[in-house]
Amino acid sequence: MVRILVLHSTRCAAALGLCLPLLATAQVAVEDALDVPTIKISPVARFTLLDEVPLSDKTLKLLHALLRQPLTLSDAQVAESARIIGGPDQRVMFGTGDRIYAVGAGNPAQALPARGQRLRIFREMLPLKDPQTGEVLGQEAHILGSAVWIQGTGQARDQDSPEAAMMRVPATLEIVSSEQEIMVGDHVLMTQIAAPEPLRPHWPTQAIQARVLGLYGTAQRQGSQNQIISINRGRSDGVEVGHLLNILSRPATARDLGDSLQESWQLPQERTGTALVFLSYDRMAYALLTEVTEGVRVGDALAGP
Repeated sequence: MVRILVLHSTRCAAALGLCLPLLATAQVAVEDALDVPTIKISPVARFTLLDEVPLSDKTLKLLHALLRQPLTLSDAQVAESARIIGGPDQRVMFGTGDRIYAVGAGNPAQALPARGQRLRIFREMLPLKDPQTGEVLGQEAHILGSAVWIQGTGQARDQDSPEAAMMRVPATLEIVSSEQEIMVGDHVLMTQIAAPEPLRPHWPTQAIQARVLGLYGTAQRQGSQNQIISINRGRSDGVEVGHLLNILSRPATARDLGDSLQESWQLPQERTGTALVFLSYDRMAYALLTEVTEGVRVGDALAGP
């Protein structure tokens, strides 16, 4: 015989009301019993190898903001650049938001920038010499910041001496970003900042052997993670933007002390890090040190894949 028990709706709700807290308490107890691992986050650059999918616009902008885009110029570009001669208040040092006056941008064969066009400001040139051959591969400019073009040069008469001859008026620019103090005598590159190439990290498909030319923007002798290096290979050698290169340990030898002749042995080169090429010229390139286990110095070897 089967007995059927029917509960009144209010009694059923009361019964459920008593059960729900018990179920919730049991669930919390189970979750508390789980061993949740602790994840430590360190401030380092991490790149996911993407062969076909480009990096997001946000990641690309952050990367180029970090790098400040090093620049290698030709002699003609340096000769055609404008030279800062002062500011509105007779100061010799300037920063973001200041107006500056520049001369030397009046070459008739050179088209003047449009109003609002963004231009780079640079200082001394550093010759980049190949550590293997000693040949100068390019002139590296030290980028100080950027400015927008307000108006070009012109002529005006001295208000205090209306009878005086007309005087030349320098070009006017406004500094919109500065990495350090900009000074009288610094130069303005009369070429618009080019849009960065799409950056897709990948290993080269052909063998590449390169050496470190220099460490960008630092007086240190050894480079570390997230620093920029220049290398003595470029587009003509198959080095492309996005290439990943292995950094190799410096050549070392060891003697077999158990041997009567104590013969010297050449030790194998080990991988000590990774560099990501983000800017490539014809004969040299710039790369970001994304992983480093020991200091990187001028003359160190890189190889890919």
